Amino acid sequence: MNYKRILASALALCLAVPMTTVIPEICTSAADVVVSNVRFSGIYQYKDCGDHIEIMATSTTAEGTVEVPAEIDGLPVTIIGEHGLAGLSKVTSIKLPDTITTIGKQAFAYNTALESINIPENVRIIPDEAFMNCMSLGNVKIPNKVMSIGVRAFYGCRKITEINLPNSVESLGEMAFADCQGLAKINIPSRINKLEKAVFSNCFALESLVLPENVTFISKDALPTKIKNLTIKSPECELEDGLYMFITKDCVITAPAGSTAQEFAETYGLEYEIYDEHCVVVPGDVNNDGFFGVADVVMMQNYLLGNGSLTEWQLGDMNNDGKIDVFDYIIMRQELPNSPELNPPYYPNPNDPVLDYTAKNLTVDIQSKEVEGAEADEEFITSQTEFALELFRSELKEDENTLVSPYSVMQALAMTANGADGSTKTEMEDVLGMSMDKLNKYLYTQSTSQHSDENSKLSTANSIWARNGLDVNKDFLQTNVDYYNADFFTAPFDGTTVTDINNWVNDKTDEMIPEVLNVIPPNAIMYLINAVAFDAKWEVEFNKDMTVKADFTAIDNKVQEVDMMYNDEECAYHLKDDNAEGIYKYYKDRKYAFVAMMPNEGVSITDYVANLKVDSLIADTAKKLVGVKMPKFSYDFKTELTETLSAMGMPSAFDSMTADFSNMVSGLDGPTYISSVIHKTHIDVDEAGTKAAAVTVVEVSNDCAPLPVEIITFDRPFVYFIIDTETNIPVFMGTLMSIGE
Repeated sequence: MNYKRILASALALCLAVPMTTVIPEICTSAADVVVSNVRFSGIYQYKDCGDHIEIMATSTTAEGTVEVPAEIDGLPVTIIGEHGLAGLSKVTSIKLPDTITTIGKQAFAYNTALESINIPENVRIIPDEAFMNCMSLGNVKIPNKVMSIGVRAFYGCRKITEINLPNSVESLGEMAFADCQGLAKINIPSRINKLEKAVFSNCFALESLVLPENVTFISKDALPTKIKNLTIKSPECELEDGLYMFITKDCVITAPAGSTAQEFAETYGLEYEIYDEHCVVVPGDVNNDGFFGVADVVMMQNYLLGNGSLTEWQLGDMNNDGKIDVFDYIIMRQELPNSPELNPPYYPNPNDPVLDYTAKNLTVDIQSKEVEGAEADEEFITSQTEFALELFRSELKEDENTLVSPYSVMQALAMTANGADGSTKTEMEDVLGMSMDKLNKYLYTQSTSQHSDENSKLSTANSIWARNGLDVNKDFLQTNVDYYNADFFTAPFDGTTVTDINNWVNDKTDEMIPEVLNVIPPNAIMYLINAVAFDAKWEVEFNKDMTVKADFTAIDNKVQEVDMMYNDEECAYHLKDDNAEGIYKYYKDRKYAFVAMMPNEGVSITDYVANLKVDSLIADTAKKLVGVKMPKFSYDFKTELTETLSAMGMPSAFDSMTADFSNMVSGLDGPTYISSVIHKTHIDVDEAGTKAAAVTVVEVSNDCAPLPVEIITFDRPFVYFIIDTETNIPVFMGTLMSIGE
């Protein structure tokens, strides 16, 4: 055990006033460890190394701007040690002196409110996890002497949009920029020879990447999640087996003729172009900087307004019709990530002003605070499952396909309940299963700890949209930013806001739900939105060659011809209870599973669902492996939950005479109440796996192998769930009554 480190950290927490104290040598007989030359100055604990100073820890009470001194006790401060300035949840800016040459592991990690920092020019290594989970950190300048970027060095820095790596960089560690969801532009230095594991995992905004000639190996999950243009200059560059699983089907690979990349593209049916060293083709790159981004969209907009020219006009011909016009501009905008920062509006009339994106994202003005979560226990699991069952029963359609996401509805309603008071809050807490103080903690841990990788992804996003001028309670916003990572927008609530909200939903559901609103009523003052996207591969996939046309008897007894998937391997566990039998089929990594139960002849879907209980939601696994025949299916579902939620026990929230949302907004004449709860879902089940998405919109208004023993065939209506295997809490719940709805 590192007693020296523990003692040093404990002493740092005791700082109250600026002081310089010499700590005498302390020997611990257990480990024979000596702490010496450890001193304090102001908020810093430091080590006197004889000719220089190392910052070892900083008081966690520090806030605002922290400016590290260049000297302490007449000696230069040259090292920010391991964890030296980490965990400062109230610090927004750090200024480092030019004397700094060395940064330790996790030196600035978990500074969740940190927005800016300078890296001194003499720093040569950015070590492992140096800036991990600095979620508010903006763009950082990497000095010209930096030689390596460590493992998870910038992991979770979601506000960074652009990184310029100097040619001095020779290595990028595993997951170096993973989960940098806003990163839209980065260059790969010429000395890099390998893209390590998951180096750009979950970089959703990074769609183009140019790999220099020295890159000779790409790990299978190294590429950005939604890459569309990959340029490889080396003909010998090896693409690891399995990489195709992590490349979007519309990705264009540009590489030398006859290269391994060309073989790769042809093998997996990806679009391929021949690399010309004199001209790297990046569609939309009208400013010819090797990257398609916001700058290109702005240049195109100015050109169409008659206020400039295009550096490379051919790259702006997005629809390949031989001319540049507004249709090319529209395609360029669609290709950009749908976020406020990356989607400027187009004004075709030159007399109109060129404004910023209509909705203003004010989340950066709300510094997220560290909060305490709570691990799922019996109380939480029971209450969540009870809520899921009651919601599912209420929305079940007797003759139509149904699909709800209790997880999504819970997130949206919980955010809304944080603005309720009085009997309205009490009712909502009763329906949601517990007090908001407890529920916020449980839901925080549930969403932040959910498993999500390239094999089985579950992503959650929340946002709050307020009409311009609305006086929104700051505590309400703070709670939802802290516990739900909610973005906060203000908007005019006109047609542009409908577009903005739909674009946000489309992006957060991986384009599975492109639209949720058609119009905003005149009395609507706020929308609280949750979006969920699920994308998982089967642990044992169905063989596409074995998919055949077969009969499926729909709920109305009509026989439909369907694409019946078939796997005669032991690919799922057999489930059986008194009223139904079915399967429990894992997705890869076994963090999520697909459960399907087909009621016995004579037992209706409605009756079966009505008799489901929390402790019997999933029949006992018989440990017997079976093969499966199941139809491919894909459908959308939409419902309005006002009556359902009222019947579940929270009617006052929807009643303009009794609703109390005084903890949400103030300064309004007339009552504030929930006028609508829109829930929309999508599912797509095929041989490879399952894609599903859900969005919940709370509208707030104001009136002022060998053959197994048997094959389970799903050839008539059945009930299905997608569950979190660690808790058995349903994420999605549905019924398949017919195919093609």
